[in-house]
Amino acid sequence: MEIDIKKEYKSPCGVYVLFGEEDYLKRFYAAKIRESVLADSPYAVFNHAIFTPKSFTADAALDALMTPPVFDEKKLIELSEFNFTELKAADVEALLDFFEAAKAYDYAVVLMNLADGAFDYGQSKGAKITKPSALCKKLNAAAKTAYIPRAGLRELAVWVGKHFAKDKIAASDAAVGYFLEMAGSDMSALSGEIEKLCVYLHAKGRDTLEKADIDRVTCESKELEPFALSGAVLDGNTDKALGILSLMEEKRIRPFSAFAGIYSTYIDLYRVRACLDTGMPYTEIAKKLKMHEYRAKLYAAAAKNSTTSRIGAVLELCREADLAVKSESSDYGRLRALVCEASRI
Repeated sequence: MEIDIKKEYKSPCGVYVLFGEEDYLKRFYAAKIRESVLADSPYAVFNHAIFTPKSFTADAALDALMTPPVFDEKKLIELSEFNFTELKAADVEALLDFFEAAKAYDYAVVLMNLADGAFDYGQSKGAKITKPSALCKKLNAAAKTAYIPRAGLRELAVWVGKHFAKDKIAASDAAVGYFLEMAGSDMSALSGEIEKLCVYLHAKGRDTLEKADIDRVTCESKELEPFALSGAVLDGNTDKALGILSLMEEKRIRPFSAFAGIYSTYIDLYRVRACLDTGMPYTEIAKKLKMHEYRAKLYAAAAKNSTTSRIGAVLELCREADLAVKSESSDYGRLRALVCEASRI
């Protein structure tokens, strides 16, 4: 069943499957579950079993499940490095059977943290899975599943502000906004940049973040803005999409150039989605489309949340907007309208 992991990680019980685009938060919640089960027990080494695809067998997993914890109330069985897009049907069924069996053992907590792209869960919009895949439905029946998508700009701003405050650094809304423009939206990268800024300010004997500090210390994000914008539109995250568009405007990227990047991104997303529909993995997609493997992986991760018909509908909007954008000089109004219309599809 789908759960709110924020309400579960402090006192975990049962089987947990964490998935979604935000790897930083998945690692955070996995660590909290690990901490809740094992704490600082001197017997933690005996009560923590880890299986990878190479070491997992039905018999070995069942043995770990049936062995009671050593001098503690609970034990943790962790399934690491699993990728459902690479598993055979028999292996998937073995995992599902193991999850079902684990429900009978109150002392066992099972944790699977799936990396982004390791699980085709269907279609999502915002923080909700709107059309779960067949496998997602099976996992929902066998385990407690937690979908963790990328945070929107507003959520990121709150998160960043709290992290600075935790280190006793005052950061105004304007400073946080500028920091996000510079550092991007990846939480792992943001966490590192926040730490750098806090260390810098404390070393200077100061407790207030200024724009000049960000310019001096923070590494500018190398995110592909048209791709990030297209992904936000596909996710139905209009706030994030408009925020990225505003950043492109502030950088004085010409509307036609911005639109060309968005248009070409959707064309590539459509081609990748068509390949995914045939069951082709991203490594083969890269070869077929003559695309770098890393880029193919990024596009596959974004396209898996949509369908060829939906991406095609956005492409139709792009075609309609093409002439209007070409006729405009510096107005981003038509692009904003395109983003809002596309997000509703």
